[in-house]
Amino acid sequence: MNVKHKPSLPQSQSIKTPQELVHIKHKITLRQYKYWIVILKSYREAYENSIAASEGGFYYLHMQRISEHLGYEPNKSELRADMESLRKEAIIYNVLGKNGQLAQRGSGFISEWEVSANWVGYKLPDFLVKCIERLDLKNAIFQQLNWNIFNSFSGKYEAIIYKLCKDYVGVQRSPYITLAVFREYMGLRETEYSEFKDLNKFVISGPVKKINESKVSDIEIEVVLTKEKRRVVGIQFTVKRRHQIDMAFGDAPAFAAAKITIALSQQQKYLAETDPTEIALAIERANKYIDDQEAKGSKVNPGAIYYTAINQGWGKELQAQLDQESKKQEKLKIAEQAENQNKERKAKADEDRAEMRRAVKQQFDAMEQDVQFALIAEFGETLKGFPLTTFRKSGITSAMLAPTFSNWLAEKLGEDREQDAIS
Repeated sequence: MNVKHKPSLPQSQSIKTPQELVHIKHKITLRQYKYWIVILKSYREAYENSIAASEGGFYYLHMQRISEHLGYEPNKSELRADMESLRKEAIIYNVLGKNGQLAQRGSGFISEWEVSANWVGYKLPDFLVKCIERLDLKNAIFQQLNWNIFNSFSGKYEAIIYKLCKDYVGVQRSPYITLAVFREYMGLRETEYSEFKDLNKFVISGPVKKINESKVSDIEIEVVLTKEKRRVVGIQFTVKRRHQIDMAFGDAPAFAAAKITIALSQQQKYLAETDPTEIALAIERANKYIDDQEAKGSKVNPGAIYYTAINQGWGKELQAQLDQESKKQEKLKIAEQAENQNKERKAKADEDRAEMRRAVKQQFDAMEQDVQFALIAEFGETLKGFPLTTFRKSGITSAMLAPTFSNWLAEKLGEDREQDAIS
């Protein structure tokens, strides 16, 4: 942090955006401020594309567009309350009156609002309309402001200081602002942080430190304080660009399959509460749902569906289904392996029996004929019923009795060998 005397350079030399957008009292919340930035950007785009207001004078912003910017679908009651706060909160600005004297005017951040299921309608004060329309397109703050970075800040003061400094990154310094004006600009009440050490810690140095330490911030900021005697009377920020190592600005692998850009701040919130694998599965299941709905011709809001999927545990449900399917496949695999083993054992047994029959036949064929007849007769005595009838007609040559005789003969010869061994 530098300290210097009040700068002698004219303030106008460092101003690249209209004063009306710079010296605003930010008494609104961070969420309301983000809504307002989206609304201003929406109007600028409507102006560039020659889109006229509705018959009632409203411009409309689709709810899906807001959801994509924020990373989640806004709660409608909160959204209506935020729009009303933007309408009621005052912007006080200076103008030159007809007589050349300085005069003050006031308006809300927006003039009127309308919230439906799918749209947010808004009207802007005349001075903001003129202000936005005369912005040079190449230097427009809405093109310079990286929304993912801006939306990644969870604190109001760092978001406001980031946007202010981002507006002036081209000239590398913000305008000089008196401390009293700076306090108003940050939306502070007179009783808030009345001691400079507290103001510096919570509203100046602390937020600047968070911006500089942010892994996604594309600028670095240094605070320059101006003192009269020992009292701080003014503030200015010097700004320089910071080379980004990761131009994807931190998209986590869990969100790789998302069909839309999910704001970095929302990614961080999801990751703080939900396992990355579960998030990836939730997005996978949500994508299938989105595809099914689009195939039916239904309009979908991917951001809102992802919010529901992640927060309602679609990932856990899909994981449970995958686990169940995996167990089912494992059981099928085990059953298939057992069946294959049984087939192999049966084939081996069949082969062994065939080999045994060949060996027995060779042994039988080598016997004397009277021994053969005696064995055949003995075999016949073991038969009853239909096998016996078949034996009397065909002997041991029938297809039914030949295998049976081979098995009996093998057993018989085995017993004879055992008796011989005992003898």
